[in-house]
Amino acid sequence: MEKKQTSLWMYIPYCVPMLVAIFGAQLVFFNSSIIGYGFLALLAAVVILEPLMGNDDEQWEWKHPNIFVGMMYLYALGTFATFLSFLWIMGHANNGGDLFSMAAAIQAVSGVDIIPLHAEDGILDYIVATLIMGITVSIGTVSIGHELCHRTHEPVSIFLARAMGTLGLFSYYAVEHPFGHHLTAGTPKDSSTALRGESVAQFAKRTFKQDYQIAWAIEENRLDALGLETWSTQNRLLRGYAAELAVVILVAATTGFIGLFFFAIAVLNGHWSYKLGVYGQHYGITRAPDERLSVHHSWGCTNRITNWFVDGIGRHADHHEVPEREFWNLEAHLEGPQFAKGYFASMAAASIPSKWNKMMVPKLIEWDEKYASPKEKVLAMEANEASGIPELIEHAKKQRVELTEAGMIAA
Repeated sequence: MEKKQTSLWMYIPYCVPMLVAIFGAQLVFFNSSIIGYGFLALLAAVVILEPLMGNDDEQWEWKHPNIFVGMMYLYALGTFATFLSFLWIMGHANNGGDLFSMAAAIQAVSGVDIIPLHAEDGILDYIVATLIMGITVSIGTVSIGHELCHRTHEPVSIFLARAMGTLGLFSYYAVEHPFGHHLTAGTPKDSSTALRGESVAQFAKRTFKQDYQIAWAIEENRLDALGLETWSTQNRLLRGYAAELAVVILVAATTGFIGLFFFAIAVLNGHWSYKLGVYGQHYGITRAPDERLSVHHSWGCTNRITNWFVDGIGRHADHHEVPEREFWNLEAHLEGPQFAKGYFASMAAASIPSKWNKMMVPKLIEWDEKYASPKEKVLAMEANEASGIPELIEHAKKQRVELTEAGMIAA
């Protein structure tokens, strides 16, 4: 596909998520209702505009990619600032003090004394701070951080991805995702492929432990190949877990029980949001482990809003085809299976199994008939039979007859 030239204004929508971290920290520190309403308006705009803005199937030539790299680095700084703002407000709630003299520093720079602004803080303020911190760290881990952890040629990018992941107790992600998921997607060995008929809650429950098991096996194999001990300082996971423990101790020591309580809520919300986001990317896909990962093993989405806010990851098939390709250069691959809606609408639908099944069952049947390889047709039939979804079970009966007649399975 011939690339079209971009203009400078086209960079702006991709930079909007950066505002989440920057203004998120300000909202918590300054308890600003203006920024708070702006934050809510931004989230509402995403939901409203996603179906209205349509798709972007073009291939663009971006002449200033350093804008995107700088955006991601700036987001990382905003994430750390938001985490510090969360610590401060929880520390202030715990003992009324000025944690790390941050209020004094802010007053010295801005002339604003933030302590009186938090004199009337209550449960609602703590919930807002928790949600903002959780959302910011989640995006920093599985959206911005996702892109950064693939930039293996840049040590700074890898460090920032892992550092942001640590704040949400996600340190395993930078190991499991690039070295696990990208090899096993669509197979039972992948903890990011939801099964047919599996709800988000069932998916999260089944794969939460599996995430850690896969990451540990990857690191164990890596160290063994290098002739190093698994239980050593060379183990990236152990270093990550030690950093996570340090974060938990920091939260406990500076904010007490109240901080630990809301931090736990933020972490749980972050992990749930991750599972909700990844749930649909390979939902119901069946891949024979000995066959190459291809375009038809991911659900694509070229919705503009989706790709502006999740760093182009809607073009998921191309991301798996060329994992090292930067998000702004990902190709649409319209020849592969596509989501009926944008990511955010799809995530909302996934929260309601009946709505999700209504949207995805026809897509899965189409996938079986149009995209599946011979081996995958057999796997898809078995997945349909085990799905518990009447329409897929009925479709499996037809598949079984066709596969039997073709001699692909025994009568």
